[in-house]
Amino acid sequence: MVQLIIACIPAYNEERDIAPIIIKTLKFVDKIIVCDDGSTDLTSKIAQNLGCELIIHKKRLGKGVALKALFERALELRGDIIVTLDGDGQNQPENIPSLIENIQNGNVDMVVGSRFLTNSKDVPLYRSIGNSFFTSFTSLLSDEGFRDLTDSQSGFRAYSRKVLKYVKIQEQGMGVDSEILVSASKGSFKVNEVPISISYIGNEGSTFGPVHHSLDIFYSLFKIASEQKPLLYFGLPSLIMIFLGFLMGFRVLSIFFENGAIATGSAFISVALIVVGFLGTTTAVVLQVIINIRKKI
Repeated sequence: MVQLIIACIPAYNEERDIAPIIIKTLKFVDKIIVCDDGSTDLTSKIAQNLGCELIIHKKRLGKGVALKALFERALELRGDIIVTLDGDGQNQPENIPSLIENIQNGNVDMVVGSRFLTNSKDVPLYRSIGNSFFTSFTSLLSDEGFRDLTDSQSGFRAYSRKVLKYVKIQEQGMGVDSEILVSASKGSFKVNEVPISISYIGNEGSTFGPVHHSLDIFYSLFKIASEQKPLLYFGLPSLIMIFLGFLMGFRVLSIFFENGAIATGSAFISVALIVVGFLGTTTAVVLQVIINIRKKI
């Protein structure tokens, strides 16, 4: 049975790198869709001249919005396997056959290209540290089968049609890669990883820099955690804060009864911990009630 393979490329001001990516990718897929997410350069024109289908956002809306538009179009075209890769030259299209092989054979539903299975020395240290943290956080939020992945932030992936029909993207920014993994894990899909080559030469990565990039991902994971297990991820830390606040309060009282002096700094910290802890606990309980009601509905 012939399978339609579609490549989806979200792009923002990638006129320098996108042409060779498109040319190489065309060797391995049947069609390419590019979402120009508010570029101010020649990204759209280059992609169009090379025969790609275009989705154009007049202003920058974020990677999550771009991927959502790309996936919707790929599903409209009845794509069987959808490959995602960046347009900045980091991902190597030569890895596409290894990404799609197991989906073509029916062994898995989704494949993630990992930078950390081999040649992780090519990845800058700050990226390795950040990825390790975000991958661990994503694993905590994911169900069985998705917890052993090594590269949750890789955008070089392959999906079967049924995965993309199941996943509902809500994140607008860079946190979308983690959101997709967490969402797909709830659908009992099979996933695996394959090693990919990566190139950071002449490429500085995220348009807004590593700090903005990391904060965007962390904020997304924070929201996902609050929607899934608020008692665990917010209630428990809040209870610990309350406990520490009372411990510090007892210390303040002990100093007062022994010396007649008030440890102002410790007293302030004690009150702050208790107040924030109670607010956090209350919020966690309310969120959990809302989640339970939604499940019943």
